[in-house]
Amino acid sequence: MIKAVIIDDDMTTVQGLTRSVRWEQFGIQVVGTGKNGKEGLEQIEAHRPDIILTDIFMPVMNGIDMLKELREAGNAAEVIILSGYEDFKYAQSAVKLRVNDYLSKPATLDEIERVLQDAVNQITKRETAEKEDRELRELLTFHKPTTRRQLFKGLLEPGFTQSGFYRKVTDYLQLDFSGQSYTVVLIEFFVGRERTSYRPNDLALFAYAVQNIVNELADHKDGVYVADLQRNLLSVIVAAPFHAKRDRARQKAVQVAQELLEHVRDYLKLQVWAAVGPVAEHVGDIPKSYAVAVDLLASRDRVSDKQLLLQEDVRELARTVPRRPIETYQALVDAVVLGQQEQVTACIEELTAFLRESSPSIGELRECAIDIVGILSLALHENGLHLESFRADVSMYKELELFCGVADFTGWLGDLLVPICRTMDERSSQKHRKTIDFIKRYVQQHYAEDITLDLIAEKVYLTRNYLSQIFKQETGENYNSYLTRFRMEKAKELLLSGNYKVFEIAQIVGYKNNAYFSQLFKKHTGSYPSELNK
Repeated sequence: MIKAVIIDDDMTTVQGLTRSVRWEQFGIQVVGTGKNGKEGLEQIEAHRPDIILTDIFMPVMNGIDMLKELREAGNAAEVIILSGYEDFKYAQSAVKLRVNDYLSKPATLDEIERVLQDAVNQITKRETAEKEDRELRELLTFHKPTTRRQLFKGLLEPGFTQSGFYRKVTDYLQLDFSGQSYTVVLIEFFVGRERTSYRPNDLALFAYAVQNIVNELADHKDGVYVADLQRNLLSVIVAAPFHAKRDRARQKAVQVAQELLEHVRDYLKLQVWAAVGPVAEHVGDIPKSYAVAVDLLASRDRVSDKQLLLQEDVRELARTVPRRPIETYQALVDAVVLGQQEQVTACIEELTAFLRESSPSIGELRECAIDIVGILSLALHENGLHLESFRADVSMYKELELFCGVADFTGWLGDLLVPICRTMDERSSQKHRKTIDFIKRYVQQHYAEDITLDLIAEKVYLTRNYLSQIFKQETGENYNSYLTRFRMEKAKELLLSGNYKVFEIAQIVGYKNNAYFSQLFKKHTGSYPSELNK
């Protein structure tokens, strides 16, 4: 309920307003009255009203002085001045006190209720905006770690720096990628076979240990960033001032790679390799450096005497070494963690087609299984979970021994991932409910505007694709379908009221093209607007 205070030394005016105005119809409650500005301040302090109706010339303290004191104290209530004609001119010449409206006495009941409705509309609009702002701040805090990961991971993708997400998030995180060159360093590590007590979750712990090593190094070296962490592959971006020569920038990246190799090998006792891509002179060229580094790692079996791989090490190799489908592995695990069972099935089919085409050996199939379980363990670990909590009876190496071909591998993969996917679906519904509720409320409040999913994604600092995935997952329909359905329901409601013409309703619900609006309305309701409006 909106609270109001009336301040006027004319008690006839106070009583008339209190009795005649349809306060309840506007959702307003008169909580106090005062005969002068001093009493007004006391009433306002006691009740914290949303609306103040006040005279100007009153004994003890006039309305202008009272409003000055209120505004200086930070009071933002809507103010309606109800005073004589001469007073009205005086109020206009006063300092700007953010007065909602002025009414000259005697004012009609219709005039008073009109300005009250305007004040209620302003209060509702302000409260809606404040609530939306609070929700956004909560979501930004909630999503900030995810947003930062999406940003640095996105730098490895072609065209990412041209996206609105990149521009918005770099400003939000106060990051400046200009004036530097960049080199991608990849660190690939394995748990040696001599670790007989190895469990799938151990690799996730080692991955975080490797990341901690990189973070510690970054604390002592400017321009070292973790871009992505997968099963046993860490992507690091090494920045150098643009004025530094290319050789100096490359030398810095090689030095970082060497230090990481030594630390991972000596402290964690892991098998480890590193690859250094070429220097990218612009942030948008980072994906080129990344692609070369990935190719270098794919060639490591052919230069087995080297742990640090550079471009010159593989230039003499005769044939191109095919990449392992690590991107498919990651997409598969991402779908599992998001609880997207259809996408999990599609990724398994894609991987199956790839494996059948490449005719892998049983040993290679087992390596694929280890890769996927490692990535899965790491992803679950990031969500505070462990693979063993889903499958306490998992015996990795015993299961791998049963593989006889691609069919066995993909069957095993489905049996492992689908139950986890279902559990994550239930869990993610709770995690993302606040974000989905915000999107729905935003649509309900701004449906007349051009509210694309890109616009909302920018507001919550998440990528459009990520937001689209969780919206479809939680609601069962895509965002555009939901927006259109809501607009059509609102249009039908307006049509049935009989107060608007079809072209007016089209504009009210966000469509400038009347013909397009009519076609959409027909599709969703079975009738054209003109037919329903008869």
